[in-house]
Amino acid sequence: MTRQPLQSQELQQGSQAAAEPVTILPHSVDEFVKAQQWCLDNGRMLTLHPATTLEFTQPVEFILRGTKFPTGLNANRALFKWRTDGNWERTMLRYTTTNPDGQSFENQYFTLTGLTVQADQTGGAQASPGKVLCVDAQSGAAIRGADITDVCIEGCVTAIWLEGEVFESYVRRPRLSWCRRAGIVVRHGYDIPGVASNIFISQPDITRAPANMGDAQGILCDRCSSVIITNGNFISLDGPAIYGTNGVKSIINCEFENTGNVGGAAIQIDHNDFSSTVLACRGSNTSGAMKYLLKYSADPAKLIQAYNWMYNGEVLAPS
Repeated sequence: MTRQPLQSQELQQGSQAAAEPVTILPHSVDEFVKAQQWCLDNGRMLTLHPATTLEFTQPVEFILRGTKFPTGLNANRALFKWRTDGNWERTMLRYTTTNPDGQSFENQYFTLTGLTVQADQTGGAQASPGKVLCVDAQSGAAIRGADITDVCIEGCVTAIWLEGEVFESYVRRPRLSWCRRAGIVVRHGYDIPGVASNIFISQPDITRAPANMGDAQGILCDRCSSVIITNGNFISLDGPAIYGTNGVKSIINCEFENTGNVGGAAIQIDHNDFSSTVLACRGSNTSGAMKYLLKYSADPAKLIQAYNWMYNGEVLAPS
């Protein structure tokens, strides 16, 4: 979707100071896109009226600028819906520092909060988005201190996707369900070259994804070993609830019930670039397929695990 410059009178923002938020009730996706990009260009937070309901039929993309204070979207309980064109690979909402029209800049404190997305309106009969919310940054134009908070997403391939040169950023209290591939993917750049480091994911609630729909993972740390996951709740995922291809910095105080049903373990770590810590986590194997809390295939000297507990199974799978 084409981003058009937004005239200030269209937002009726008059002579407000640059730091003040802009509040609108958009009546179309075009109005929302125009307002969002204007706010990103001008260092503002866009706040949506809580009555906002928008149906998207094609992907939208926004360019993050070089601001050094919070800018982005306060969705304020707005509802976004996806109507399919039959393609499973669409990215519904993308926020990126990659600027095809000119120079890219580092962004600090991108903020997105309070958004609900019904990405599949047909209970699995339609092609839902490949990525609902994608935040990425190219090398040399990093995102630092991003904050994605209180996002509720149901019915998609991947709900939240972070990639590229993203540092010291936060995902707080996401509620994600029926995600075919994964609830959250955090990875070093493949499509968007860069390094993802110190990504804090707190209080994730990720539930309900059977293997006949896809990989059915909770959080995939794809070649990204500097992810900190705390106080999470993972239920009924046939894939691993947390999968670290190259390690996970720490997993603390998380609950797992009937996850990892295909591979038999709630947490899976294949390799370990540095070290991984798993503390005070609890597993409940009531359906009988999650036999282990942790399957660890890397160097034993690089694993710290303590105060973990497992009902009807073992804490650590045999190596």
